[in-house]
Amino acid sequence: DMSRIRSHSLISRLISAQRQTISQGGSRCSNRALSSVSKVEDVSQLVSGLTQEAVDADPKVATFLQANFGSSEDASKDGFMIPDDVMEQLGVADIDIPEKKGKGREYGAPRVDKGLGDEAQQALNIRTLQTYIREEEGSNACRRLRYDKMIPGMLYGSDPNLGVLSNTPESKTMLKTPWPTLQRELDRFHRRFESRVYDLTVFEDESDTEGTVHRVVPRNVQRHPVQGTIYCANFVRYFPGRPLKIPIVFANVEESPALRRDGFIIPVSKHIECLVEDGAPIPDQIELDCTNVVLKEVLRMDRLIFPDGVSPTKRVDPEKFVIGPVFGGRGGSQDDEDGEDGEGGDEDSSE
Repeated sequence: DMSRIRSHSLISRLISAQRQTISQGGSRCSNRALSSVSKVEDVSQLVSGLTQEAVDADPKVATFLQANFGSSEDASKDGFMIPDDVMEQLGVADIDIPEKKGKGREYGAPRVDKGLGDEAQQALNIRTLQTYIREEEGSNACRRLRYDKMIPGMLYGSDPNLGVLSNTPESKTMLKTPWPTLQRELDRFHRRFESRVYDLTVFEDESDTEGTVHRVVPRNVQRHPVQGTIYCANFVRYFPGRPLKIPIVFANVEESPALRRDGFIIPVSKHIECLVEDGAPIPDQIELDCTNVVLKEVLRMDRLIFPDGVSPTKRVDPEKFVIGPVFGGRGGSQDDEDGEDGEGGDEDSSE
């Protein structure tokens, strides 16, 4: 077997050992070896301090490069191959090369999204999370859990489909969720994390492989006031008919005269409370159509685009719900544009 070692400190000893092991018949460097080495633009990338003049002057060096580095394409990537007999002469025959400690993913391989569920969950836009039942209670115990990268929290709320009532003690379950699992979703959705629906698998302990699945919504996620790290993550049970606060995003901004002229919307309401019918995909956001929005216009609910199966709750009054007014910029009404054209025409006529 051949052992791989990337080290420039053994190069001088390797060259001397190689010269001792090369036979007289192999001391002549073939034209193939010379041509292979000559293709390398900078031989110092292969051996530190080696020059092309040294390779041309000594055929044994060219043979050494050809034998250990192979083709010039893999030279700088794979390092050099050292035979076992040469390693024994150097006194390092029993060296153990440690394996790289990684997550099992090869370099350049695509990342696997561990939050994706099956096809039915993806059709409803529902992701997955994993958590464990927590037995520790108290501030000190929770602080130790955070030190071990476990975020404390609670599962609560009612679910008529499962016959769970919120006024019973059995509805509340203490949880501890792995920090990487939560941070994965926070990095993906940021502040929209609490507006999404998840299938939360609750395991008894690390030896449990089945667990119990609850459909939940993150609620009351607490963060560190300075560092911004997550401190607590609670979950409330979700069922079709429970209101969801879905964020509002602006669409067709380029179709607005005011927003094209450096105008901006002062957000009064960033979310809207909606109901999602059973079997309908849960939207990530509700779009606000900004087409023909002008300066000083107050945007209301009539500009929102609701997907199929999604509707605002009865607590949202269409007449009183305000998304925000449009301010700033250089104007955006048609009168301003006509006025500028008129002034330009007067100047042209005066000239």
